[in-house]
Amino acid sequence: MKNVIQLLKRNFYIVLFLALEAVSLSMFLHNSQQQESRFYDFCTGVKGLFLSVGGDYRSRHDLQQENDRLQRENAWLRANIETSYLSTSHLTDTMNGDTLYRQMYVYMPARIISGSIHLADNYFLLDAGYQEGVEPGMAVISPNGIVGIVNQVSRYFCSVISVLHHQSMISAALAESGHSGSLTWPGTRFDEALLTDIPSHIKVRIGDRVVTSGLSIVYPGGIPVGFVSDILLDESGDFYRLKVRFSEDYTCVDKVYIIKNLFKEDMESCNEPFGKI
Repeated sequence: MKNVIQLLKRNFYIVLFLALEAVSLSMFLHNSQQQESRFYDFCTGVKGLFLSVGGDYRSRHDLQQENDRLQRENAWLRANIETSYLSTSHLTDTMNGDTLYRQMYVYMPARIISGSIHLADNYFLLDAGYQEGVEPGMAVISPNGIVGIVNQVSRYFCSVISVLHHQSMISAALAESGHSGSLTWPGTRFDEALLTDIPSHIKVRIGDRVVTSGLSIVYPGGIPVGFVSDILLDESGDFYRLKVRFSEDYTCVDKVYIIKNLFKEDMESCNEPFGKI
C-alpha cells in the first residue's frame, strides 16, 4: 500500500490529467446521444478486433495440434501396412501360428525446419534427434514421396541428405512392371531425377508410376517417387535413361516421416554395404 501511495505521489499530475480527461469524455458522451452511439460502436469494433485476433490465434494453435495428432496417427498407420512387415511364413513349423509377420519398419513423425533445393548438394534440417531414436542412415519420406537419408544427428535435430544431392542413389522401380534401376539426381532441375539400368525391351510409357523397389535396407517398397516424364536410351541402346518427375514438391514440403528398419543391423551383418539406398 505504501508503494502505491508513493507511486501516485510521483505521478500525481499524470493521474490528475487522465482523471480529468475521463470526466470530460464522460460528460461529452452523455450530453450527445449521437457521440455516445459512435463511441459505443468504436469500442465494440476494438473489442471485436481483439476477439478476432485471439480467435485466429487459438484456431491456428488448435489446427497445429490437430495436424500433429494426424501426423502421429499416419505414422502408426504406415507402420501397420503390409510393406512394413517381414513375412516369416516359411518358419511357421517352428513358430506359433500368430507370428506369420514381424514388424520391420516403424515411422517417426518430424517437421522440416530449414533446407535448400537450388544448390549442387541440398540438405534438410529436421526437428527430431537421437532423443527420439533417430540414427544416421534412416530414410525420410513425406506424405507424397521420398525426401532423403539422415546424415548427422544431434540430441534434438538431424540433417538429411536430400534426394537433390549428387550422392543420392536410390533403388527405384516401375510400379507396373516391377523392373528396378538406380535413381539419381543429375543436378539440373529440382523437380526431376534420372532412372537408369531399366532394360530397353521393357515397355515404358510417359506417366508410368515410379516407386521405391524395396531392394535395400533403408526404404520399404512401394513408396512413391514420381512419374516418367521422358524416355531416352543410353549410348549402348540396351538400357533406358528415364526422366522422372518427383511426386513431391520440395519447395513446400513440411511434414515428414523418418523410417527405422528394425532388422537393419541383422541385414548389414550378413551383407557388404549396399551401393544403393
